[in-house]
Amino acid sequence: MFAIWGLVVLAGIFVVIRFTGLIDHMLPAGDPPNFTFAPDASVPQSRNYFIVCPAERSPKTDRRMESPKFEAAVSTLTDLLVETAPAHGMTLMSGIAGSEPGRLYFLARSPVFHFPDWVEVELILPETGNEITFCLFAQSVYGLDDIQQNEKRTRAWISDVIARMGQAG
Repeated sequence: MFAIWGLVVLAGIFVVIRFTGLIDHMLPAGDPPNFTFAPDASVPQSRNYFIVCPAERSPKTDRRMESPKFEAAVSTLTDLLVETAPAHGMTLMSGIAGSEPGRLYFLARSPVFHFPDWVEVELILPETGNEITFCLFAQSVYGLDDIQQNEKRTRAWISDVIARMGQAG
């Protein structure tokens, strides 16, 4: 009988903390990672991240994919990334200290426990032509392994962007 009461009390506490927004304050996101996209960049030793980047700028890791290229204006791609992010559980964070032009920072939270993940996007302007692409670094704030959640969310988001915008060559 006491075990059932204990479970009911714990479930009640979880419901109050989870659905009132208190859990977001209990699990702060901290600062974004500010990842450096380069072939010789060091990647985290924990397996709680995913990288999307053109091959020539990508660090060596098995947790990556090559980024698509788009024939579009920078503002069009930026607007579409911002517009589609909420459907994938991400919120654009504005006013981050030290943020550079051409970088977007999103905060994603897991559906049930609201664990925070940072998603950093660096837009890459074309040197010639009009094909724009980007680098992306998604990393869990807590834990040593994200059970591929960053990869699944990122691949779904990019698929959504490609479906809405089309992919270049």
